[in-house]
Amino acid sequence: MTRNKTERMSQNPYGWDTVASLDQIIDHKMALSGVSTPRDGDYKQKRDELRRREGALGFEWKCTRSASPKENKVNRILQALRRHDEGNIYGAEPPREGAGGQLHPRFAGDHYLSNKGLIDKTEIFKLARRAPKGAHLHIHFNACLQPSVLLDVASEMDHMYITSDLPLGNTLSRNNHRRCKIQFSIMAIKESQGNLFDPRYGDRLPMKFSEFLKEFERHYPGEDAMAWLQEKLVFREEEAHDSLQTVGGAWEEFNSRTQMMKGLFNYEKAYRTYTRRCLEDFVRDNIQYAEIRPNFMDTNQVWTDDGARKIDNVGIMEMIIDEYDRFQAETKDYFGGLKIIYCCPRSWPNEKVAGGLRECLEFKKKWPRWIAGFDLVGEEGKGKPLSAFVPEFLQFQEDCRRAGVEVPFLFHCGETLEIGSETDENLLDALLLGSKRIGHGFALARHPYVMEKMKKEGICLEVCPISNEVLGLTPRANGHSVYNLLANNVHCTVSSDNGTLFNSTLSHDFYQVLIGKHDMTLFGWKQLIEWSLEHACMSKDEYEAVHGVWARRWDEFLDWAVEEFGYFDPTPGVDH
Repeated sequence: MTRNKTERMSQNPYGWDTVASLDQIIDHKMALSGVSTPRDGDYKQKRDELRRREGALGFEWKCTRSASPKENKVNRILQALRRHDEGNIYGAEPPREGAGGQLHPRFAGDHYLSNKGLIDKTEIFKLARRAPKGAHLHIHFNACLQPSVLLDVASEMDHMYITSDLPLGNTLSRNNHRRCKIQFSIMAIKESQGNLFDPRYGDRLPMKFSEFLKEFERHYPGEDAMAWLQEKLVFREEEAHDSLQTVGGAWEEFNSRTQMMKGLFNYEKAYRTYTRRCLEDFVRDNIQYAEIRPNFMDTNQVWTDDGARKIDNVGIMEMIIDEYDRFQAETKDYFGGLKIIYCCPRSWPNEKVAGGLRECLEFKKKWPRWIAGFDLVGEEGKGKPLSAFVPEFLQFQEDCRRAGVEVPFLFHCGETLEIGSETDENLLDALLLGSKRIGHGFALARHPYVMEKMKKEGICLEVCPISNEVLGLTPRANGHSVYNLLANNVHCTVSSDNGTLFNSTLSHDFYQVLIGKHDMTLFGWKQLIEWSLEHACMSKDEYEAVHGVWARRWDEFLDWAVEEFGYFDPTPGVDH
């Protein structure tokens, strides 16, 4: 039975006509673009018109309408490559067997951890690697390179020691080999205090890493110790997507890996090597600018290579700046800039967070070009909510005003499936505190009013598709909230978060965000990149310089794509 007007109005008690308002917006946009908007016609015409009106509200509308003939051609190529990869890469693989013997064909957009090897073979991934990606705005500095980088450096260090929570002797259950939690540390001692392969081993007694590598080969012949350690640093599919796994369980595994990374990272040679290799990786992945998130905390300070002395936070800043300056002096490749987001744990007591805020301000005054902003890091559901630190944040903002400097908040929040909890409400405090960007923001689509306010305030989201999938917020790319957010024209950027632990790069996240939406286009990529530059913590002069180089690289990328894949264009004679 058809509902009467009163029943329909009960869903909208204020009498607002949202459709009429949207029609006015669409008509205005189309009029500006010289597009006619017929209202009458047969069913197909009405359906086509409906699709067109939906498209006019799309986040990529501006880039689509202003696209050059060359961009249109590359977009047709990209869509053809999507079909090619589906048939020739995924379709060529045998199905996988699931519960009860059910066969599951391989497909683009399945679990990233199961598809990684196939993704790397695809033609679209070649495009993603080659595309200039603008600004990378959400990178945890201790976990953004392949795990072999730090393990290789550690194997050369006389003072590197390894510990385990379980003994590893091969007469023991292989479960220890699989379940053990490994940690590393640079120590000012000269010999091992324990042997991880002794059945009586315990209390995390340190063993020289060089001795461990020799003993491992003896106890596990034919197995490579370094490969085993690399595997322990990277999430496995069955671990992330086990039927019993939860967000909390995934974070437990995540935290054990960051503890393993910590000792591999926090000594001078590793820190300097990592900084240099990170910059090289940005260039290799066609990133023009980056803002990194190092942790500034007492327990995470960097040691000298002999383990005898700590290097404080000032020394950490000086190392990053020194390695950046050397890189820029020595490299022949363009990299437009690096800035630092000062981070400390959300689990800290208030007085320690207040101390971190004071140090962040001192760093901004000492290195005004280098400090991009401030953030709290760590598992959002386990640490304190932002509301717990409001007095400290407000005092920091007042101190910045008095000092005549600007240090925006760039808060992690909305990285949760919780609804209505303190964790979920971090989005409210981020808005009220004037956060310039939001790290993740996965939950924002559940807060329509806050979402609209953030749009009005020009707040951008740093979206991390692979990280959110592996840590249990969505089972697959197409379930990510980014598509709902983009449908509501929330500004978003694409980031990789902790690529070491997911065996990913920014190119992989660009691939995933494209493949998760069937009608995502080249213009969608372009808009996400443009927003990354627009919302970076750059001055006007810095923005113009970096954007100018990016625009030239984008045009070169289009030329390369046409030359490399032009034969995939289904309508080569069309230039519009």
